[in-house]
Amino acid sequence: MQFYAKSKILLRQILGHELKAGVELYCKTFTAGGWVFSPIGINSSSVIFSVGIANDIRFDKSLIDSFACNVHAFDPTPKWIDWIKAQRTPPEFHFHPFAIGNTDGTVRLREDTIEVPAKRVQTVMSELGVEAIDILKMDIESAEYEVIDDILDSGVPIYQLLVEFHHHFKSVPIEKTKSVLEKLSAAGYRIFHISEKYREFSFIHEQSYYRHVDESLNGLIPKSRAVRNA
Repeated sequence: MQFYAKSKILLRQILGHELKAGVELYCKTFTAGGWVFSPIGINSSSVIFSVGIANDIRFDKSLIDSFACNVHAFDPTPKWIDWIKAQRTPPEFHFHPFAIGNTDGTVRLREDTIEVPAKRVQTVMSELGVEAIDILKMDIESAEYEVIDDILDSGVPIYQLLVEFHHHFKSVPIEKTKSVLEKLSAAGYRIFHISEKYREFSFIHEQSYYRHVDESLNGLIPKSRAVRNA
């Protein structure tokens, strides 16, 4: 990042207008479509939820190309629904033309006057027969706060959470982001990446991460040795 941009963020932090959060857990990371995730524990059986895709499915296609996993993408915006229909997507890409919210029903889009269908994360998981989500990527124009609250309240098991926070919107006080960071920390999530503009955050569930690390290490140990050490 350029010196001016860094200085601007530092000034905003001093004035209390920007977050002072930092990385809490260091792990191997990959970048896909501008989003940072950890490949530890991700494989062909992983379940990915990509919420708020607009006209950019680079993240989704990259995960599919790298891991051959199933990606469920969500966006209720009419123009993006039409855009998706015109794209060639791999069979592992599953598009759902509704919003993810904190209630089942309808929600009003931030910049539109129309209402669109919405479902809770746990409702979608039940309908798809999914027990856990490996990565949930979310860019939903300030609706992320209510969705995260609903996820934490319902105990939905999510391994990695990639979120763009929108406290840079005038209508969204920075306290909302501070509050949700505290809630995620209390639920066992640790920050492993923050974008240069302090908007995109990557979280990983610490206990789940170390379980995946142990499984990876055990997979490298010869079977006879693993039995002796059990």
